[in-house]
Amino acid sequence: MSLRETLYPKVEPIANAIVSFLKKQGISPNQLTLAGLALSLLTGVIYAKGYLFLGGIVLFVAGAGDLLDGLLARTTGKTSSFGAFFDSVVDRYSDFFVFAGLATYFVRGGEIFWFFVSLGILLGSFIVSYSKARSENFIKHCGVGTFGRAERILLLIAGTLVTPLLKLILLVLLVGTHATALQRILHTKKTFAQTSQD
Repeated sequence: MSLRETLYPKVEPIANAIVSFLKKQGISPNQLTLAGLALSLLTGVIYAKGYLFLGGIVLFVAGAGDLLDGLLARTTGKTSSFGAFFDSVVDRYSDFFVFAGLATYFVRGGEIFWFFVSLGILLGSFIVSYSKARSENFIKHCGVGTFGRAERILLLIAGTLVTPLLKLILLVLLVGTHATALQRILHTKKTFAQTSQD
């Protein structure tokens, strides 16, 4: 079970109240998705300037929007295949803005190792997403692995709000993202093997 599936039932009443408000304001799911993108860009700029705590707060708000856009789509009857596709594409841009901002922060401070760690996490994030999308052209489900997007964002928020933990969390994210990508590759390989035996 993903973090999103675990966390959502605990915040469902709050989420429903916010979505009800957004619906009354006439805000569409795609508008909420784009607002999250803008906040992610702002997060990256804030990180690059070295204001990690503030960036963590803005990223929390952006992450909340990412949690709510799907619910808003279901509540307003505006779910669509394009909407899901659009949300996924925007998430990749958001990931880039956030981790590029963090990488810029490190390179400006002369911390080249952590600059490359940030880039490594960004690469891992893209491969986690790509491996799932590509695999599900051939098999039904490939959402395996621990470090999905919600987990990555939540850990980064924690690391930038509690900065003494940041570098440890970045190492966890570096290993975790690539381990998740590997899990998805092996899951796909195993599923192909089982299918060929049937």
